[in-house]
Amino acid sequence: MKINLHPHYKAVEAADMGETQAMLRRYKKPEEMNIEERTVPGLDGDPDIEIRIFRPGYAPAGSPMIMDIHGGGFTGGDYNLDNNRASHLAMNIPAIVASFNYRLAPQHVFPAALNDCRAVWYWMHDHAKELGGDPERMGLFGTSAGGNMCAGLAFYIRDHGGPKISLNAINVPAVGVGPSLSAEQMREDAPTLKGENLSSAFHEYVGGFSGGFNGQIPSYYAIPNLAIDYSNLPPTAIIVAEYDPLREEGLKYAHRLMKDAVPVELYLMPRVGHGFDAVKDAPMTQWIWNGLVMSFQREFGML
Repeated sequence: MKINLHPHYKAVEAADMGETQAMLRRYKKPEEMNIEERTVPGLDGDPDIEIRIFRPGYAPAGSPMIMDIHGGGFTGGDYNLDNNRASHLAMNIPAIVASFNYRLAPQHVFPAALNDCRAVWYWMHDHAKELGGDPERMGLFGTSAGGNMCAGLAFYIRDHGGPKISLNAINVPAVGVGPSLSAEQMREDAPTLKGENLSSAFHEYVGGFSGGFNGQIPSYYAIPNLAIDYSNLPPTAIIVAEYDPLREEGLKYAHRLMKDAVPVELYLMPRVGHGFDAVKDAPMTQWIWNGLVMSFQREFGML
């Protein structure tokens, strides 16, 4: 099956993951943006976590806050991948957005990265006044592996309690294992993400073996589509891409949320592949980023 990629996204058609990440790292700080870098303590003696805080100069005290979780297949990437995404949300909502560097597999397997997510989420809530934010209006945004961690964190907070998630926005998420229908159809020429073993990143993330999970069923905090009960999760916005091998598992996640009466907005972006919003000035990238701005504004009570 020959894909018909939208012409504005030809830059990612032949790109591999490294080239796509290089596009995401290109960032020019807007004049109105204040950026602060600091560290926050990990949970229970875990290492400190590097965070980057985006705060527009015109954001009023008590602004909503968003925690941003970068992608990279669980094994790579850092908060530099999300400078453009975080900056757009911060400036246009306006909001305070915090990106951070979580521990990476295979050196650090699950639940290390999710524990880092928990640490930053709790820290943002507890230090909201210092940040100029509102602890009652907090949202999540994550891409690819970061979308997985947003979903896993939402399950964890539902099960154990914690600061409320006003909106969980997940972009081209990696939420389930195994080759999907879209992977079978588009494996050979899918842009950016392709390959015969799309589950290998999950094996590294959970510390499994190359051929499987050693007879164990992983936690649904690690692989969200292994959950049975999706009820009482926060309002969720899900972005999937037509030519993304992760598409089917993202759609499955959305339908399971809907089945259990979770408020869902679902965007199937046409003629684009995984990581399409690396091309930040392309029209569909701007369209979906602006749509997310309004989604967050709605759930933060700003519309």
